[in-house]
Amino acid sequence: MEEVKCIEFLNHQMQRIYAPNLKVTASMMMKKYAQVLPAQVLDSMLWEEQAKIIPLSSCTISEQLDIRVDALQVKYTDSRQEAWEGLFAYHILPLLQAFHQVTNIPLFILWENVAVRLNSFFRKAVEKYPDHRQRIIELARELNQLDGSYFDCMNHPMSSYLTNPNSLSEQKIRRTCCYFHKLEKKKETLTHCLVCPLHNKNCSS
Repeated sequence: MEEVKCIEFLNHQMQRIYAPNLKVTASMMMKKYAQVLPAQVLDSMLWEEQAKIIPLSSCTISEQLDIRVDALQVKYTDSRQEAWEGLFAYHILPLLQAFHQVTNIPLFILWENVAVRLNSFFRKAVEKYPDHRQRIIELARELNQLDGSYFDCMNHPMSSYLTNPNSLSEQKIRRTCCYFHKLEKKKETLTHCLVCPLHNKNCSS
């Protein structure tokens, strides 16, 4: 994502969601994106013969944060390595780096934002498909055991944030603050996100 376009996008969304600054906006945008995009790849790994590779260039985000994927650009692969790298090293990471570059939000907060959505995906999957629990656990374990190369990082950047594959039904509390509590107006009645590490205490910037 080009820096100028990234700043323009975040500035627009900052006003739209009543965020106090670009750092908070970037965190909220990453949470939204991670709620939608990874699930499409994980679903294909679970239920389809081949895994999806969704290029970053195939995705567009509307002003209302609807994330659309150009199906003509989506590829399929038999290689799990290629699928994981396509999701993290070549799709999620560039977005995280762009948000970090223009807002200085710590990368570890953005990575935990992604992890929280992945935890939610697996928690809901085992609840919805109890007969396929083992298959879901195996995919979660595969994700947990990836080495840093799949993320173009030295180490797995989400290893501390992901739920234990044997406890997917549990809701893991965050280790970092996502800044949700800093939004001036929230659609939810919550003051803090559901997995806030400090609950009703003030989170630091």
